[in-house]
Amino acid sequence: MVASTGWDYIIVGGGLAGCVVASRLSQYQPSARILVIEAGPDPSHDADILRFQSFDFVGGKFDWGYESVPQKNLDGRRINIPSGRAIGGGSVINACGWLRGAKADYDSWAEIVNDQRWSYEGQLPYFKKTEKWYNGDNPEGHGQDGALHIESPISKGRIYPLADIIEESWKALDVQRLPGRDMNAGDNLGLAELNENRHDGTRQIAPLAYPLDGVTVLTETLVSSILIDNDPQPRANGVRLADGTEIHSKQVILAAGAYRTPQLLMLSGIGPKEILDQHGIETKVENPEVGKNFNDHNMLQLNWRLKDPSKGYAVGSKNPLFLKPEFASGAPISYIINTEVPRDGLVAAIAKDEGKTPDQDHYLLKRRFPLMENMICYVSFPPIPIDGTHISTAMMATKPTSRGTVTIASKNPADAPVLDPNYVATEVDKYVWRESLRTAATLMVGDTPLGREIVAGETPLPGLEPLTPDASDEHLDSIVRTRAVSTFHGSSSCSMGRVVDTDLRVKGVGNLRIVDASVFPICIGAHIQAAVYALAEQAAVIISNDARQ
Repeated sequence: MVASTGWDYIIVGGGLAGCVVASRLSQYQPSARILVIEAGPDPSHDADILRFQSFDFVGGKFDWGYESVPQKNLDGRRINIPSGRAIGGGSVINACGWLRGAKADYDSWAEIVNDQRWSYEGQLPYFKKTEKWYNGDNPEGHGQDGALHIESPISKGRIYPLADIIEESWKALDVQRLPGRDMNAGDNLGLAELNENRHDGTRQIAPLAYPLDGVTVLTETLVSSILIDNDPQPRANGVRLADGTEIHSKQVILAAGAYRTPQLLMLSGIGPKEILDQHGIETKVENPEVGKNFNDHNMLQLNWRLKDPSKGYAVGSKNPLFLKPEFASGAPISYIINTEVPRDGLVAAIAKDEGKTPDQDHYLLKRRFPLMENMICYVSFPPIPIDGTHISTAMMATKPTSRGTVTIASKNPADAPVLDPNYVATEVDKYVWRESLRTAATLMVGDTPLGREIVAGETPLPGLEPLTPDASDEHLDSIVRTRAVSTFHGSSSCSMGRVVDTDLRVKGVGNLRIVDASVFPICIGAHIQAAVYALAEQAAVIISNDARQ
C-alpha cells in the first residue's frame, strides 16, 4: 500500500485525461508527489490491446460494461455504454478516431463560459501539442512533434476501390471535399479523410504516449469518496478507498470520466440535495447541476447490398488487395463526411421544442455546425456476415440537443452509476435523423454513381422495409427507435460554468478539480478523445501555473 500522507496531487482515474495530467504535472513540477488511483488494471504490457483488430475489447476485460436506463424514445431499450476500465481508459477500447470537432464548437464553449482559453484558438496549441501529424502541409494547424502519431488511409497506402466513387457521389449531393482532405483544421463541414491516432496501425494507449515515470500508480483500487473538511470552507484533502483506507493530499483531481466523476461527487456529499437525502448521504456542498446536462452521441449502422460482389469492393471478397499488410493498419474507411440539414426545417424543429421561433443568435443557428457524421465502411455490420456482399454506412448525430442525467443507485461505489442519456428526446434530434437518413438513402441508391453502378439496396433487419429516399417520417423514426446505439462519447455531466469554473475548480470546494469530458459545457460535434487530450494538456498548464503562484 502507498503512503497515506505527503501527496501533492491525488488523481482519481487513470484514464486518458488522468494519464495526460499526471504525466505533464510530473514534467512541469518534477518535485511534486503525484498519485494516480485507477479502478482497473494496467494494460501497457498486454500485446493484444495494441493490435488494430482489438475492437473486441468493447464488452471485454477493460470495459466497465455500463448500460443505460430504458430509453423511452428507443423502444424502451437499455443501451450498452462502454467505458474504459484500465490505465488509459477509453484509449484502450475506443476505435482510435481522431476528430477535433469544429472551430464553432470551441468558440461556443468559450462564449458560454466567458473565457477565451477554451475557444478554438485558445485550445489550438494544446491540440498541436498532442499530435505527430502525418504530413507537414499545415504547420499552423497541426503539431509535428507531439505525443501521438496521427495517420490517415492515404498516408498508409490504403487506397480503396470505391474511394473515388464515394467522393463523386457526395459531390453529386453538393458535399465538397475539405482543403487537404483535413477534418481537423477548424472547418469540418464536408468530406475529408479518416484520421486515427495509430502508429503504423498500432493502438497508442495513453500511458505509453504520456509516460508515468515519476508518478505512483495504484491500480485495481476503487475510490469511495473525497475527503472534505471545513476549515473554514469546504476543502478536499484526500480520498477514501472502498476498503476504508484514507490517503491525504494537498489537492485532488477527479478524472474518472463523465459517468464516474458525478457519481463520486455525490458519494462525497456534493450534488443535488434531494438525491443525497434519498441515499442517506450528508450534503456538504449542494449543487443541483452535478449529473445534469449529460449527453452522448448516438449512432446507427446500415448494410447495403452490392450489385456485383465479384468486383471485390468489400472486405470478405476475394480481392487480394485486402490481404496486403497496409490494409490491416486501420479501419476499412476512406472518408468521414459531415453534413447539415435544411435550415428552415431546423428552425421549425427548434420552435417546436422551445415554443417560439428562434432568433439568429440561437446556439444552433449562430454558427454552422455539422449535425450528422457519415462514414461508408467497406465491410458489413452484424447480422450480415463479412463475405464481400455488402458495404455499410455508420452515422452519428453530432450535436444532439437532448439532455439526460447521471445519478447514483446507492451509497456503494462498486454499484454502477445510473445513466440516462435521454436519447432522441427533442424534435431537433428527430428531424436531424430523418433528414440525414434520407440523404444517406439518396447517396446510396439515388441518382449518384453509387446508386447507379454499385449499390442494389439496403438490407434491413427482419421485419423492416429497406430504406429509400422517399421513406416516410414514421419509417425513419422506426429505424432510429430500433437501431440507434451509443457511440460511448458521454460528456457534460459536471459542466464548466455549472459545476466547475474555467480553471476546472469545483465550485464551493477548495483544492478539488475535475479534468475529464464531464466538464464540457456543450456537446462536442465529433468523437471526443482529441478534445479530452487537449483539455487535459491545458489543464496541466493551468494547475501548474496555480502551483507557482
